[in-house]
Amino acid sequence: MFNVMIITHGELCKELDSAVKFILGNKIVRDIYTLSIDKETRDFDTYANRISNFIVEDKKTIIFTDMFGGTPSNISLTFFEKNHIEIISGVNLPMLIKACTIEKYESFEEAVKLIENSGKDNIIVAGNLDI
Repeated sequence: MFNVMIITHGELCKELDSAVKFILGNKIVRDIYTLSIDKETRDFDTYANRISNFIVEDKKTIIFTDMFGGTPSNISLTFFEKNHIEIISGVNLPMLIKACTIEKYESFEEAVKLIENSGKDNIIVAGNLDI
């Protein structure tokens, strides 16, 4: 098992969490913790403390961020620990649904790959479809 955290600029993380709960209802197998990076709190340590309070030593964690190179991603990367804490940037709803419903996987690395692929595979450009 692993924990799920979403860190984004503004309230995006809360809205993504709400959308996952709306779509999945009681089919969610793990909770989502959210952290909003807001204009008022500019202190890196405040956010780092909130993240470290969420991370459990003996439990693997996936932290989703909105975009690589932004504040959520930069703060999260300080917690990266190979095979224990993974950071996935470019969060989208399909990858969160996969993360909240996936139960069978061979390893943490495989779970991360399944989640990553779900996010990528669900980016569709209508103009590229033969419709």
